[in-house]
Amino acid sequence: MQTGIKAVDQLILKHGIMADLGSDTFQRRSRLTGGDERANALPFCMYQKVAHAPLSHQFTVHHFYMPGSKGKLASFLFNEKGKLASFLFNEKGQLIEQVYYQKVARWVKVCRKLQQLVQMPTSDIHMAA
Repeated sequence: MQTGIKAVDQLILKHGIMADLGSDTFQRRSRLTGGDERANALPFCMYQKVAHAPLSHQFTVHHFYMPGSKGKLASFLFNEKGKLASFLFNEKGQLIEQVYYQKVARWVKVCRKLQQLVQMPTSDIHMAA
């Protein structure tokens, strides 16, 4: 996978893209139900979808992070947690909201590549060994 950023390519090779719930230093995938209080920590557009949904609705949230983002350049590019992007999926696996935390064009391209990877069918996703 060529995202244009070598460090991100290495993270994808090392961790793969999660298809199941879990977390590591590069990503976190979790399940929320409608009205879930954990939605308070989501970006506002995602919060609205989850908080106002009926309890019977389920959502999957997939966050990507740039681990170890320290230094002046990194603090300019990344917020305090090194967030890259967040994606919200409905119970059918359809993307309903996305947030790219980066504004620099090169990093937005990386976020778009991550979106393509996370939207692939599970059978096509490279799993880290």
